[in-house]
Amino acid sequence: MALTEKEKICPICGKDNNCQHGEGSCWCTEVEIPSHIFELVPDDKKDKVCICKDCIDRYTRNKS
Repeated sequence: MALTEKEKICPICGKDNNCQHGEGSCWCTEVEIPSHIFELVPDDKKDKVCICKDCIDRYTRNKS
């Protein structure tokens, strides 16, 4: 199933999240996302939209 335009946007920064869900394997299945990052996602987008790798890297690095 192809992603909608809204599903292709990172819910934190608003940039392309480069999700490949439905098109084979996606980079996001190989990344461990710290739980504190999910707190940054608006409630209406939780479990619906992928966070981009830049935000994962940025907020993981800043939390360390």
